[in-house]
Amino acid sequence: MYKKTVSIFSSLVVATITATVPSIAYGVTCQETSRINTYTFSGCGVKLLAQNQSVSSNLDKLLRQGRTLADAGKYQKAIAIYQQAARLDPKNAQIYSGIGYLEALQGNFQAASQFYQQAIAIEPHKADFQYGLGYSLAKLENYQAAVEAYRRASLLDRNNVNAHLGLGAALFRLERYNEAIVAYQVAIRSNSNNAEAYASMGLTLLKQERFPEALEALREAVRLSPRDAGVQIKLGTALLSIGDINGGLAALEVASRLGPRNGEIQFQIAEIYQAQNNPQAALKFYQRAAYANPDLVEARFAAAEILLESQDYLQAIIMYRQVIKKNPDNADAHYKMGLALHRRERVREARKSFETALKLFEKQNNYEGKEKVETIMKELED
Repeated sequence: MYKKTVSIFSSLVVATITATVPSIAYGVTCQETSRINTYTFSGCGVKLLAQNQSVSSNLDKLLRQGRTLADAGKYQKAIAIYQQAARLDPKNAQIYSGIGYLEALQGNFQAASQFYQQAIAIEPHKADFQYGLGYSLAKLENYQAAVEAYRRASLLDRNNVNAHLGLGAALFRLERYNEAIVAYQVAIRSNSNNAEAYASMGLTLLKQERFPEALEALREAVRLSPRDAGVQIKLGTALLSIGDINGGLAALEVASRLGPRNGEIQFQIAEIYQAQNNPQAALKFYQRAAYANPDLVEARFAAAEILLESQDYLQAIIMYRQVIKKNPDNADAHYKMGLALHRRERVREARKSFETALKLFEKQNNYEGKEKVETIMKELED
């Protein structure tokens, strides 16, 4: 049973551990600016103004304007304004950090890392800047550099639990599991009520097949945060991996109830059922995931695969069409829909799907895909 689960375990563990690094990391540079509005960008301009009494009225105006735009979600316009402010006050590290935060909010992690590096060049001993840099680098999958940034952040601020969690996540990605466990242990010492630290440590222990310790950590995570669907998924994964089917499925059902409208949670549960060779249960959760998050194309494609294999060709066609509508360049979806149409004896439509798949595979230089399409098309001609 363990080997069946481990195929999904690696990707699921990586996803859930990476998620322990909170996106609010980019706002910590402004944490001290506003005790009323902690971890938001809205206080940054006020702080900068207070720190620089001699600042020009033009700089004051730019900072306030940038703050207003950032609060309104107009990040690119805010960035342009803050860049103007940076030209007026080029030694103000908080401005560069704020720009890095706004870039990260938009998923522009390369730009975010560059602006955090500019902030660090001015104030190298600011833990929050190092943390933001570490998060950005982790998102870019530059895990070794992320480890270094997170480690600097944790040394500069030993009570920064998020820095320890981020360090553990990056080390996990590098398969340096013993070091990752140490990072999670430090996080727990900093905050013994942090459920995510216990959960992440539990999954890392599970990766090392240290099952009793892993379950102990994961059950502590559930005790601390019983209504956290992600924690329940991790516990369920652990229980399934050691062959406790009833316990594992019970934890997954709890997770499903806790996050019925969370497509990612439903998708993760479906993946686990798929790894357990339970396609019908997997199909149910893939469909729930697709309903909860219409943009989660992976869920629709996986559901279509199960429908095709179970010979429910009509429903498979419907699902593949939904996939293609969202992702028209998905060559495999065109090919599989062609197979479903062929099984329904809708030869003309099937040929059209195969022709589209063939063009896409050729465009992608996917010779294996091209060969399988050409083979099935010859069958249609016979």
